[in-house]
Amino acid sequence: MEESVLLKRLCQQAIHINEQALMDLQHQPLPANAVHNCRVAVKRLRAQWQLLRPWLSRDDHRAFDHSIRSAARLLAGTRDNHVMAATLQQLASKADKPQRHSLSRVTTTLFSDPDPPSETAHHQEAITAFALDQQRWQSLALSISDHELLVTGLARTYKQCRNRTIKAQVGNDPQPWHDLRKWVKYLLYQQQALADQNIHTPCHEADLERLGKKLGKLHDLHMLREHVLAHSHAIEKKKDLTHTLDAIHGREKRLLKKCQPDSQHLFQAPTKKWIARVSAT
Repeated sequence: MEESVLLKRLCQQAIHINEQALMDLQHQPLPANAVHNCRVAVKRLRAQWQLLRPWLSRDDHRAFDHSIRSAARLLAGTRDNHVMAATLQQLASKADKPQRHSLSRVTTTLFSDPDPPSETAHHQEAITAFALDQQRWQSLALSISDHELLVTGLARTYKQCRNRTIKAQVGNDPQPWHDLRKWVKYLLYQQQALADQNIHTPCHEADLERLGKKLGKLHDLHMLREHVLAHSHAIEKKKDLTHTLDAIHGREKRLLKKCQPDSQHLFQAPTKKWIARVSAT
């Protein structure tokens, strides 16, 4: 491969991702699928900025990342409440009768807002964020060889996944698992971007997607617990609160048993050995 082919393609991809997001944002009111597409676009763009992090100053990367991340937050709208309500309903469907009634009452109490906030409340701000990110990719001036991009950029992301896996395996702190979720997504999206240039890595896309979904469900449970505790004053019966927290904890334990071997399998190789197996065809 010629020098800097990968960087050029990454810039083109990022510009296209922003263009598509800006097209999706032309609709008013914003449909649910457009909100979803734009939030995925944000994740892909953040992954590509992370890939280039070794060549960006700390302040520049922080500004770029914060700017595009704000678009996802602006478009969140009712999505987070919807996900928490769906998670609680799923827990209720698998609970025994007394616990099921408790979880159903909590769902009604916490997630029955008849007038949720509009998802397009910050519509123009999101457009501005994507337009600014597009300009940054168009004017990006870096000199990075394909070899450097892989052995420094991509290897850094894998190392972040490996380090968080090792940290998550010891102790009962859930935070390393939540941190790992973000980096697994970054690695997945970076690999997908590089796959367009026939770059192959030891981590199969399906395995990363599977682990990412499990970690995502684990994070949804964490967010649900925080929301329930923050609004516990609205729950009339103490047993309903207890049953809800017990159901969340039980589901978390079952998910962790699945996440542990999956993450160990994916990130067991030392970073140098892993990156040495990355190939181009």
